[in-house]
Amino acid sequence: MGLEIVRTEPNKCRQCYSCVRNCPVKAVRIKDGQAEIIQTRCIQCGNCIKHCSQNAKKVISGIENTSGFLNSRYYTVACLAPSFIASFYPATPLQVVAATKKLGFAEVWEVAAGAEIVARHTQAFLSQHKQGTYINTACPALVNLIERHYPALIPYLSPIVSPMIATGMMIRYALRHKNNVRIVFIGPCIAKKDEIHRLEFDGTIDDVLTFDELKQMFNDRNINISTCHEEAWDSPAVSKGRLLPLPSGFSKNIKPAHGQMAIDSKENILGLVKNFNSFGAYFIDALLCHGCIEGPKIDSPLPVYQRGILIDQYSRYDMPTDNDMTLEEIYKKISDRLYRNYENKAALLPYPSEREIQQILASTGKCSLSDELNCGACGYDSCRDKAIAVYQGIAEIEMCLPYLINRKNALLSQLSDKLNEISSLNNELNGLVECSYDGMMMTDGQGNILRTNSAWKRIVGILDEQLPDNVAELENKRIIYPSATLLAIKEKRRITVLQQCQSGRQLIATANPISDENGQITRVVVNIRAIDELNKLQNKWVNYNDNSSSADTVKNTVPALIGNSPSFIKALNIAYEVADVDSTVLLLGETGVGKDIIAHFIHNTGSRKNGPFVKINCGAIPETLIESELFGYETGAFTGAKRDGKQGLFEAADHGILFLDEIAELPMAMQVKLLQAIQEKKITRIGGIKPLDVDVRIIAATNKDLATMVKQGTFRADLYYRINVVPITIPPLRERIEDIVPLAQYFVKQFSDKYNIDKQLSIDAYAALNEYDWPGNVRELENIIERLMVTTKGDIITSEDIWTCIGEQPSARSTVKVNDIMPIKEAVEEVERQLLQMAHKRYKSTYKMAECLDIDQSTIVRKLKKYQN
Repeated sequence: MGLEIVRTEPNKCRQCYSCVRNCPVKAVRIKDGQAEIIQTRCIQCGNCIKHCSQNAKKVISGIENTSGFLNSRYYTVACLAPSFIASFYPATPLQVVAATKKLGFAEVWEVAAGAEIVARHTQAFLSQHKQGTYINTACPALVNLIERHYPALIPYLSPIVSPMIATGMMIRYALRHKNNVRIVFIGPCIAKKDEIHRLEFDGTIDDVLTFDELKQMFNDRNINISTCHEEAWDSPAVSKGRLLPLPSGFSKNIKPAHGQMAIDSKENILGLVKNFNSFGAYFIDALLCHGCIEGPKIDSPLPVYQRGILIDQYSRYDMPTDNDMTLEEIYKKISDRLYRNYENKAALLPYPSEREIQQILASTGKCSLSDELNCGACGYDSCRDKAIAVYQGIAEIEMCLPYLINRKNALLSQLSDKLNEISSLNNELNGLVECSYDGMMMTDGQGNILRTNSAWKRIVGILDEQLPDNVAELENKRIIYPSATLLAIKEKRRITVLQQCQSGRQLIATANPISDENGQITRVVVNIRAIDELNKLQNKWVNYNDNSSSADTVKNTVPALIGNSPSFIKALNIAYEVADVDSTVLLLGETGVGKDIIAHFIHNTGSRKNGPFVKINCGAIPETLIESELFGYETGAFTGAKRDGKQGLFEAADHGILFLDEIAELPMAMQVKLLQAIQEKKITRIGGIKPLDVDVRIIAATNKDLATMVKQGTFRADLYYRINVVPITIPPLRERIEDIVPLAQYFVKQFSDKYNIDKQLSIDAYAALNEYDWPGNVRELENIIERLMVTTKGDIITSEDIWTCIGEQPSARSTVKVNDIMPIKEAVEEVERQLLQMAHKRYKSTYKMAECLDIDQSTIVRKLKKYQN
């Protein structure tokens, strides 16, 4: 069937299963909790419409087509089903005729005329077939029921057209000399909307309106039926045909040549078709509703009995008509066309085996007959019927209410456990936040303050009752400014800024935005520390000693370990954990990040702190001297050698640590000897023959990618695996923005003491330091501070001084940082790959990625595949 006569409006269905419960043929499929009408099984009885409390069932409308007929040059005729008298009460029949003509209908006919013609033809047919049992076919929903679900009963259907079709044939005959005739049936039955599309009736009735649709058209045109002057019918005079809407109403138009039986209502009709036997010469007047007076679109507030009385009374009236033709005259002309055919339209669903039924029942906890409650909440009469429907794909497991209740109780128990766990974790988190020495504040994506800890209020100097709702107010009232939160929301990235408090204190604040899967900021977490408190902590750091790269140990002061960032603290924690063991450590990081300071830290906090710390820069010593520096030499080992020989750095570092800086620069030939020395813990001087035992811990450092060098054959794999026991990566300064200000303050103090200079950095100068990328890392920061301290005029160093010293302006800085020269094609691909990784991590969907990166979705898919390969 092509048309969707009845459909479910999306999102209105509320899973009450009333439509399933009241559908006589279970033509409703539940999918994802939403009801769908199975059009091939639906008989258009309208029960689902009458019982849907959410008004989710919609019927295909005939208003648009009918309005099109009326607004064009068509000669449009309305034919009214006899039950109209109950729907439009208290208006008189002829007022309804007049109102209908006001819409533009040229004529208005009674379908009762067609009913009398069909009754006469049925009488003639029964007279010729006196031994058979025949079922009346005036009800199209009943015809659909038999054709689609009980096709074995098709031979018992009376082969006579319905009163609607007969009326259409009568009108076509009466108006045979007119062109462009259009006929619209108006009644309470939605199955008529399907009936007119049967191929054998094509062109008989052009469209169908229900009573409520006709009333809507009256309202749209402001037609008040009660004020309309009565107009006569255009159909021939009728009487008993008006009884058609009543149970047994059709039978009263037939003389009892056969035995007669009237059956109506869904339950009685199902009992008939399920248990049908031929009764001999009987005519069964069957209606699927309690008569048409209870049709799905009768649209009447009157009780059923009162509707019936109105119909009975109306059948006794003589109504004026403008048609001089008689029913007998028309019948003789169209009688040979009043027969019809039927076809088997059954759409069979698969049927499960008993084992499959039991498996489905067991999946909802029904493992015995006592478990099958047959409560009907799912819309099916029994648990077994529902299990069959699940197998057939028209029902869902979750429709079972007892099953859902059991699942709900189990889930509530699990949820309760989870909530207790979350509550416990939340209490722990609250405790951690509250105990934090740092001030912490959390806001939503609009800057509304959600919570602060005691440390934040202590540092800022504010009481609970003074705390505003939004950080913008904090900034506007100069309680604390500038707002790190607002900057993070604006720039959608982590921000570290220097802030000024109303109390005069300077703070360093880091705001971290948290985004959802769509990239929208939902939370901002801000961490603050007072700079004066940082200075106090800074004075507690221990200064570590360094040894020169020669065998003579010379004590040098190394910069203090300054760092608050999580990444730096993580590296420091690893160094602390391995300080007391002798595992080889490989320090990784860019030039200037402080790898030698971490090496000193391991030495001074570990078990070898009382032993020597010997450093050698493998890239600073000529290749011809590197072996003698490491292993020493005997007397006369080579021309120019000292007379008494020389101790090597391995011997100098005995019972201590040997720090091999820039180990990637070590010549390949030397790598073999170094590996042997590390593995055997023995060395042999140049020119010597006796191995010497050495107890040395090795710490190596490099700014190169040793793994890549191994693949390229420029660094020995065996040495790489020997020194890469505990790798520690020291992050670059651009990734530890929180450390820039404390480091800058440390260097300011250091050079103030060294050169006896009293200078300070302004707040905007600190902000400028935070904006710069620091390719030279801590070493570059130290050099810049020293240069500023000795070259700037005045006691305050400003942001302008900073940018002048660095040699660039913030406006000229790029958002993409290039650390080294590489082929342009490789650089483009690397940036592209990183952008795709970031977008995929944030959005997941390729469509959202395409929107964000401003390219086609197909391009996203192709490039993802490229970089995955």
